[in-house]
Amino acid sequence: MKVIEEFLKGKFNKEELCEDGICVTENFIALIDGVSSQSEFRYNNKKLGKIICDILLEAIPKLDTKIDCYQAIDFLNNYILEFYKKHGIFKKISDDAANQPSASIIMYSKNANQIWLIGDCMALYGDTIVDNKLEVDELYTKIRVMTIEYLLATGYTEEQLLESDIAKKFVQNLSKRQPYIRNKTYNSKYDYAVIDGFNKPNKKLIKCIDLPKDIKEVVFCSDGYRKPFHTLEESEKYLKHIREVDPLCYKEFAYERGFYKNQESYDDRAYIRFEI
Repeated sequence: MKVIEEFLKGKFNKEELCEDGICVTENFIALIDGVSSQSEFRYNNKKLGKIICDILLEAIPKLDTKIDCYQAIDFLNNYILEFYKKHGIFKKISDDAANQPSASIIMYSKNANQIWLIGDCMALYGDTIVDNKLEVDELYTKIRVMTIEYLLATGYTEEQLLESDIAKKFVQNLSKRQPYIRNKTYNSKYDYAVIDGFNKPNKKLIKCIDLPKDIKEVVFCSDGYRKPFHTLEESEKYLKHIREVDPLCYKEFAYERGFYKNQESYDDRAYIRFEI
């Protein structure tokens, strides 16, 4: 495997706050997207997404070369729990899912020649895009867009809404429910999987993809990008285009978040392109 290009940047342009991560070993390439906090819990002054991102960056290099997707998930979950116990925070977070860090992760296994996707990161190989859009995020987008349209119709300007994420506040109470449904099986369209240490994801919600033999190049990116492209330059150009034409992200590029003041992106972003 050979890394062609990679990029990592936080939405606030502060490395210490970025909850995305990239890990490259001899046998695995992984991209991690720590889930934004729904809690005030901190460990070493880190929010939940940063906590679990750093743990996974530590754990992935310790994966056995011949491990399969589901064994890897079990190993990572166990590693996370052992970290909490070792550092004395297990009891503080075990009773409330809102205090438990979680992350989406996408990995390439050299031994299996497979892509493993848990959560909503993205991949691109050849003309094939691999994603896993969450229905709960689609719900937040619809509510946010309707709220923005209402606020604009009743006197607010786009400039005012770019100053403060007023519309997001209308979905905050709803999003506080999300930690309690992750990795749970309600057999509903809102079921979704992430890595959180405490719960084994439903296999039906995990994508384990065998790569065709003719594929020699793969791209991974987090949802800080709206879609994957074959080069970082194209990905950045598309993100810039969205910011220019629809910074609130409620028209052509409707989304659950927009580009608010002092942000060059609506979320942390990570990108890696590699040869296999």
